Amino acid sequence: MIVRSMISLVLAAMFLLTPAGADLFDDMNAKVSEYNDKVDQIPGTLKGILSDQDVIIVVYMNEAGPASGSGFGNESIELAGPAFALELSEGPFVTESGATMNMIATTDSDASVIRFGRWSDLDEEHNWDGEEFAETIVVTTNEDTARAILDSGSPGDTFMDAYDSGLITIEASERARLTTKISLAIMPWMMKLYMMIS
Repeated sequence: MIVRSMISLVLAAMFLLTPAGADLFDDMNAKVSEYNDKVDQIPGTLKGILSDQDVIIVVYMNEAGPASGSGFGNESIELAGPAFALELSEGPFVTESGATMNMIATTDSDASVIRFGRWSDLDEEHNWDGEEFAETIVVTTNEDTARAILDSGSPGDTFMDAYDSGLITIEASERARLTTKISLAIMPWMMKLYMMIS
């Protein structure tokens, strides 16, 4: 039970915790230091998945935001190089507005978050402050799921329920390392194993 809750809480803190009525990006950004303070509590296998990654976080919003500079978008996200484009899936997390808030993060070798920003922070060559952003992991969910995790008395269980039901997806992009692709492919079984052990 402790292991499952810790995995869920750490992932939730990293990607999803947002107070109701507040700006989603600002509150996720505020959680970065809290996540980094607890990064040593992540189990080794999960820490390996989250280490040295360039992460895209796509959150389907209940309402469309301002068209420019907000991080909102309705079209596919163009990934580095003309051969790659992220087609946002039509999973159960898609909202009626279809608008997304698209964010990015990079992690260090210990899975701590080095930088957190908006998709619009990338230039036309997909560089972020002069450094290449080579997307490796894509996390997708919706605003209601993020808020449900925050409002829950058992956020770890709420996260697991959302992950199990497909309301949160964590996928490897084309540019992910082979080990990341394999780890993410078996992650649902790993989560189930952690649940059985706990």
